[in-house]
Amino acid sequence: MKVYLRDRITAGLGIGVLAVVAAMSYYYSIHTETEALRAEIIRESPDFTSTNIALTQFKADGTAERRIFADYAEHYEDGRMTSLRPRLVTLSVDEPQVKASADTGISSDAGETVHFTGNVVVTRAGDRENAPMRFETEQLTVFPDTEIFETGAPVKLVNGADVTTGIGMTFDNVERTVNIHSNVKSSFSPRNEKE
Repeated sequence: MKVYLRDRITAGLGIGVLAVVAAMSYYYSIHTETEALRAEIIRESPDFTSTNIALTQFKADGTAERRIFADYAEHYEDGRMTSLRPRLVTLSVDEPQVKASADTGISSDAGETVHFTGNVVVTRAGDRENAPMRFETEQLTVFPDTEIFETGAPVKLVNGADVTTGIGMTFDNVERTVNIHSNVKSSFSPRNEKE
């Protein structure tokens, strides 16, 4: 049986093509695994951290709307944020100032919703029509853009000299409403006749 040069070249080319396909398949297999591992590392590693931060958020017209402080904060590429000792302060000159603080703050949607936990305190300054208000709880969800604060945990509300406790609460700072959801108990102090 004679083996022609042309047959050898054809066989060699076939082996070469198979070798290239096998090498590329191996490369893409390793590359895909490496990218998946890198993505997981990036997801679990903050893209920046900061200590003693103060951020000011502005309205579209350029006026300051709120300021956020924290002793320590981490930001992740996917928009998650965590912070230690976060504090939020509203800055509107036309409205009573609202302050919120907690031991920790977490957001998974780039700050549109913030979950405060541990020693949560929210205060609203008084004005001509409303006494100063303060409430305390252990968990609070803050919606900064709509100025709504919600909790399903026990809450203690002090409004002027009146004290109300209960389970769960929704505070709408824009509408100036507070709704305590259940187990509501209130104690009211006597009013002066001048009030």
